[in-house]
Amino acid sequence: MGFLPLLALGLAGGSQLAAPDSVAVLKAARGAQAAFESTRRLSLPERPGGWSGICGQRIGRICYWYEGDDNDSAPPEPARIREARARLLATLEEAGAALPGDEWIAGQRVRYLLEDSQPGPAARVAEQCRAVAWWCEALAGLVRHVTGDFAAADSTFAVALADMPADERCRWSDLSPLLEGELAERYRRLDCDGRSGFEARWWWLAQPLYSLTGNDRRTEHFARVVMARIHEGRRTPFGYWADDLRDLMLRYGWPTWWTRDPAVSPLIESEPRITGHDPSPAFHFTPAARALDDPANARPDDWSLDTPQARERYAPSYAASFTYLEHQEALFRRGDSCLVVAAPDLSGDTLFAQRAVRVALALAADERTLVTARDSGVATRPRAVVAAAPCRPFVLSLEAVAPRDRHVARARYGVTPRRRTLAHPAISDLLLFDPPPDSLPATLDAVLPCAHGSTRVPTDRKLGVFWEVYGVDPAGGAVAVSLTLARQGTGLLRRVLGLGRPRHEVRLEWQDVTQDSAVAPRALAIDLAGLTPGRYVIEVNVTPPGARTLATRREIRIERP
Repeated sequence: MGFLPLLALGLAGGSQLAAPDSVAVLKAARGAQAAFESTRRLSLPERPGGWSGICGQRIGRICYWYEGDDNDSAPPEPARIREARARLLATLEEAGAALPGDEWIAGQRVRYLLEDSQPGPAARVAEQCRAVAWWCEALAGLVRHVTGDFAAADSTFAVALADMPADERCRWSDLSPLLEGELAERYRRLDCDGRSGFEARWWWLAQPLYSLTGNDRRTEHFARVVMARIHEGRRTPFGYWADDLRDLMLRYGWPTWWTRDPAVSPLIESEPRITGHDPSPAFHFTPAARALDDPANARPDDWSLDTPQARERYAPSYAASFTYLEHQEALFRRGDSCLVVAAPDLSGDTLFAQRAVRVALALAADERTLVTARDSGVATRPRAVVAAAPCRPFVLSLEAVAPRDRHVARARYGVTPRRRTLAHPAISDLLLFDPPPDSLPATLDAVLPCAHGSTRVPTDRKLGVFWEVYGVDPAGGAVAVSLTLARQGTGLLRRVLGLGRPRHEVRLEWQDVTQDSAVAPRALAIDLAGLTPGRYVIEVNVTPPGARTLATRREIRIERP
């Protein structure tokens, strides 16, 4: 991944100070910064930048492309660059002591200290900053984000935004560079005040992990805004700063290392062609328009993490990989609340198997309402996580993190619980489980330890199915129950003639008597032997005497062992 400037543009920048000595100090500091960038540009390690003449994204004079994870291939920074940066930092420190209220000097000190892997001194510069309050707060937010303290960064940026003038806050909050298509057009039609609701929902849905305190995708954006402001009007490894570099930084972040293409010929002098390398792997966390409009009915594919030509990307420091999390989920009623059960199985995933894993089930009704249940342990078998929340529409986010190896998996989509009135019976979702050898579990609590970790089931085992019925009067008599397991996609002729039916369908019918009108749990086991692999639907129908039939379904995939 990298950037490649196609031509050089210049910008004049900077504020004018009244006192001649202040002007001299600032002029010397800016001269030192420009000299360092010139030295860096000429001293970068040589490596072909991958420029082929075809851009993934063309942004002004810049060509951007994404090549996946190349952090491990970063060459050592040349000693000449390290020494030049040390001289620059010494100059900036002296300038900061002479002009403690200059925001440009404070920003440059924070920038180059972070670049030099000195977050502690950078934090002290932000803390001792005497420039306008919101700028000092923004610098502190940048440092906290870079060091992974996302909760503190989130609250610090919120304070900085509150302290800004309204027009400045509007510029900082602007999502325009990150949007495209219909969403971009809709956003452009809103005034600054009208955009706040759009922005709040967009950031909520773009947050990579609800189980982390602080929205690190949002703090990443504001950290990019801070970095862009620090770079304004100055020299960079690509040449002078211009609007295209700002747009690029807001969409993809700032490079952490650079290379230059080898010279074409030692006899021909030419400007070096520079490639910047972003943190990676980077992902596309932002939601599709459908999820933004109707979160409760959003589908997993409304978040496409690996979109090839993504409008924006973000590389979380905690994620060396970010994949989809196989699982199953089911809802059960408890009065006015819903128990949400989610069971992932990481034991067969080479990224997680036998590793310490933190699993979280997060239910977000909106950007302000979040319920989270957590579990942790070694990924050796499926582990069900249960969260209780009001029975209303929500976004479900099931998240697994192996922190030592920085492996992350997530499943996210909208859930709308079925409507229920206390005057009418109801039925729960179906929960799949692996039947124990002795007896079937009789309650939800008993079935949780053996919950199946996905909706994929091998043919060489029995499949347990658990559900609950609510509000059926035991005095009303026997209840008619049927369970059908039917393969999907079977041809019409085969169904009409009955060809292959024994291998494509299971049907059970019986009479049942409930013992409790509040919650009536039921479990059974289905032998899958002899069924043809493929996509199946399990459907359970329960018909109380004199009442409508209650139906619940779950799609599964039966696979060869």
